Amino acid sequence: MTAQKIFLVLALAGLHFFFRAGPALAATWQYGITDADTPTTIDRAATTAVVDTTLHEIRLPKYNAHAASFWPDGGPDYVVMAPNKVLHFSFDGTWMVENPIVSITLPSNPLAVAAGWQYPDVVVALPDKLYHYSFTGTGMVENPALSVAGLAGAAAVGVREGEVAGLVGKSIKDFMFDGTGMVEVPYLEPSGLTNPIDFALMAGSYDVAVLDGNQVRYYNFTGSVLVENPALAITGLSSPVAIAAAGEKDLVVVDGKQVKHFSFDGSAFRYNAALSVTSGLNNPVCVAVRPGTFDRIIIDGDQVKYYSWDGTQLVYNPNMSVTVTGLSNLGSYAPSAVAVSQAKDPGNNVDYVRVRAYVSVPDKTSITFSLTADGSNWVKVWRVRGTPSGPVAEVTSDNGATWTAIGDSQAVSPASADTRLWAKLPAGRAVKWRADLATSDTGATPKIVAVGGVAVVWDTNAKPNPPVIDIQETCYTTTTPTLAWTFSDPDPGDVQSAYQLQIVRASDFQPVLDTGKVTSDSAEYRVPSSGVPHVPGPLWDSGDYRFKVRVKVWDQAGVESDWSAWADFCVIAFERPRVAGIASPPPGQVAPDPTNPSTHILITPGMTAAQLPKVKAGAKVTLLVDSVGPLDTVTAVFPYGAGHQATIGSGPAAVTVNGTNKTWQVEFWTDPSLEVTPEGTVVEMRLSGTGPEGSAALNAPDYADGVVVTIGTVYNDWFVVLQGRDTGI
Repeated sequence: MTAQKIFLVLALAGLHFFFRAGPALAATWQYGITDADTPTTIDRAATTAVVDTTLHEIRLPKYNAHAASFWPDGGPDYVVMAPNKVLHFSFDGTWMVENPIVSITLPSNPLAVAAGWQYPDVVVALPDKLYHYSFTGTGMVENPALSVAGLAGAAAVGVREGEVAGLVGKSIKDFMFDGTGMVEVPYLEPSGLTNPIDFALMAGSYDVAVLDGNQVRYYNFTGSVLVENPALAITGLSSPVAIAAAGEKDLVVVDGKQVKHFSFDGSAFRYNAALSVTSGLNNPVCVAVRPGTFDRIIIDGDQVKYYSWDGTQLVYNPNMSVTVTGLSNLGSYAPSAVAVSQAKDPGNNVDYVRVRAYVSVPDKTSITFSLTADGSNWVKVWRVRGTPSGPVAEVTSDNGATWTAIGDSQAVSPASADTRLWAKLPAGRAVKWRADLATSDTGATPKIVAVGGVAVVWDTNAKPNPPVIDIQETCYTTTTPTLAWTFSDPDPGDVQSAYQLQIVRASDFQPVLDTGKVTSDSAEYRVPSSGVPHVPGPLWDSGDYRFKVRVKVWDQAGVESDWSAWADFCVIAFERPRVAGIASPPPGQVAPDPTNPSTHILITPGMTAAQLPKVKAGAKVTLLVDSVGPLDTVTAVFPYGAGHQATIGSGPAAVTVNGTNKTWQVEFWTDPSLEVTPEGTVVEMRLSGTGPEGSAALNAPDYADGVVVTIGTVYNDWFVVLQGRDTGI
């Protein structure tokens, strides 16, 4: 299996997973660039990119608007672009035949051509500059004085006597001969262009007609500057690709599969049906009108079709027509174009939208996707840039101000589950995507392509509702209460994928605990104890016992809710019982240092007898325990054996005070007799406290099996010295 086939299989497998096991969404749509789904998916009026339902791809338009040209002298000769050539065709009395002596061999494929103002001069746009070729008597050679470096890569060119202009990027630049060379003339350059495709220099004046998007904009020369004349605009075009001047006022536009003629009636340009060619064309890209006549040539694929005026209509003239092999592959891609989808209604207001697409992005090209949920507020979400080492996918969270790389083009494909592709938008019910295609290499185009019948997938998602917190008790009697909430989402079937919980002091909103984003579908959170002997729990550390809690959640598409309302709760409880001192520990038991909290032995919930700290019967044990809440009095009882209670040496007494919270210390010991305290006796605990706001208790069991277990006795630390006197007996 080839690498390409493996990629296709994996891509389709990922696509299948997405559609079968993806998150519950408010709505989802897909587009395959077919004849069936394009009419209901693509907004033709707003789309300038080529939507090719045969190759199932969306790409930049490739213009060849200036592939052929007549000379201003009105003769039948014309020049036509060809691969690495400009061919000159002359009429031999019967046919148009190539005139090789004035044809030109080029170092690369031409981008645009125009017959010069002096026969048989030719100007040719190449990637490095615009070349002017003149006839020497034996052949065509470059005339450096009339060549223009500033028109390198021009997609369209036009000439008038002593003047040449070219379309470079989104600007039309004009140059004139000053006696020694060509110099730019800014006052003959039209301004305010948005998406220029082609232009025509009008004969007999310095006026310029510009095909800008789907309209023709006309600029009059005032004597000092070009000024747009809206009255001479031509609108209502569907898919225009080229324009040409026909005399001093008439214009001809290649629009879709028709070549439309517009005549000036004294006040505006009007469509002239008699001079238009509305049938017999497959893919026209260029038109040139023979000066002084109504005749014209139309480039249609590899054919140069000549149409003659018979007095009533234009008639195809095969004798004056030629075929140029490879002509249809020439020209240049437009620097930019856009594809826009029609609005889709998800059925309810949505504020999160995602779009994913299969794209092919060569070096020096890019595709940028934007989204809108309300049909008017567009937000950039991701782009793929072509680089010498391959395509790079990037996302933006600030509408294109900054970009973050997330991988190659597969990171934005329909198989991707990357939640960073979701965009938060102004809410609405008119969901659309827009793809801006661009290139800085006129020979390359980015493409949106179909894989397995799918090219673009876009989804909507309403954010989850703010959670509702369910406080079970007004005042909890544990410092590790479980806080629960209810997840709900406008999207049917959506579930929680993560949460974040914050606890603050009720008195001043001082932060107590912030979980950060936790990936979990659980709608509850248990407040933790520290789990470390020398580190207090977060509630004790706050110095208060009254708290507020709030939660926000994420759905399974990665969209987060607003914060819930603050909920109040309080805690009056004991926590962290720990052994801080053991007098005379048995072998194997390390004695904690009362002055070093990190050595204290924490009694953890569920601790078994085998896990409890070991003490000798009769040895003094120092126990510390924290309390949260205003407890004034604490009592402690340590039962063991058959009805025995440990002796209390001192305490319980508060040794540390932190606001309403305290640390209590108590000392106790058991009877040293092994008959009373046999090996393995578990010493239990009954701890209770009272205060003005309530009471608390901590008993082991149930908290743990106990607090200590006995091994041996302190009697083993004693020995008897027998003393007497020698009686001499």
